[in-house]
Amino acid sequence: MENSVNTLIREETQPTSASVGDGKDHVVLRNLYKSFGDVVAVNDLNLTIDRGSFTCLLGPSGCGKTTTLRMISGFVEPSSGELLISGRSQRGVPPHRRNTSIVFQEYALFPHMTVRQNVGYGLKVHKTPKEEMNRRVDRILEFIGLTAMAERFPTSLSGGQQQRVALARSLVMEPEVLLMDEPLSNLDAKLRVRVRTELKDIQRRLGITTIYVTHDQEEALAMSDKIAVMNDGVLQQYGTPWELYFTPENRFVADFIGANAFVTVSIQQLTDAGVKLSIGAQSIELPRKAVAMDVEQQGAEAVLSLRPESIRIQAADTATAADELRALRGSVRMHQFLGAYIRYWVDVEGQEVIVDDHNPRARGILEGDVALQLGETETQLFPPE
Repeated sequence: MENSVNTLIREETQPTSASVGDGKDHVVLRNLYKSFGDVVAVNDLNLTIDRGSFTCLLGPSGCGKTTTLRMISGFVEPSSGELLISGRSQRGVPPHRRNTSIVFQEYALFPHMTVRQNVGYGLKVHKTPKEEMNRRVDRILEFIGLTAMAERFPTSLSGGQQQRVALARSLVMEPEVLLMDEPLSNLDAKLRVRVRTELKDIQRRLGITTIYVTHDQEEALAMSDKIAVMNDGVLQQYGTPWELYFTPENRFVADFIGANAFVTVSIQQLTDAGVKLSIGAQSIELPRKAVAMDVEQQGAEAVLSLRPESIRIQAADTATAADELRALRGSVRMHQFLGAYIRYWVDVEGQEVIVDDHNPRARGILEGDVALQLGETETQLFPPE
């Protein structure tokens, strides 16, 4: 059985626009460029988005992710470049002629309409026959779990329920590509986690190509098949959450995805097996496999990237000689107890290192001098800025 939104909503089995073409490449952006006067919003963007995948456009405010989404939807015309959906150029195609649907940050539900009326509004505007409209609305309400709320008004719904109504209103139009612009930003933290899980489950069951804009890196990691990290209109890296977290291609991605500490180091010695680094008066040795950057010359300066969870912290007087090769000495500046772990800010030779202790009951809260044992993975070197 074809896993698509059209199959799940429609009873008919005739081919639909969502199944046009058998290629894996569903949405293709080629050298996409958009400027507003002298301001470049998107600069030479190249992306290929797989059919049925969940892709996040991630980055800080003003990085170009929403402009990109609006170019895909047709609400913004590219200054140059090419945009293809199922192999068809979208140049000059207005929004209502593209088989896409967008869920905005503000759900924009009509307060005087019931859930059923809100969901069916787009079909009514498109003059869909009443019998077909009712059937499609019933199917999507059942699928999203809103049947029991069909006659309620938006003001009587929770934030998560309103979000599902906005999603149902988009899905009932049977789009080929679903676009979402920070749809969870108005929800509280705990509800966001629950609703993002629901959204991902719905997307997976429908098999619908989804492009999702967010500035929340945890949200992107949790939901995405692939993430496109953007900054100042430029694509920084495109890959799976795993690739972006463990093998960032530059310092911006390493800094934006997850917590990180960046320590300036000097390369003391290079061997085939490893690299010796100095941090102030201290030295550490790391195996070559732990160093992502191509280390070119002895004496060069670099920036060592350290993930908080990759460091083991202990009181300085408990460290053994065996630990010394990959250990740094420092002093706890402050800490925060976060339940499942304690986060420490440690001063090492005048530089700050963040450490997460995920077994706080074993050691209690550490103060004063500590030793930081660096892991053999999740450690990278970047060129100095």
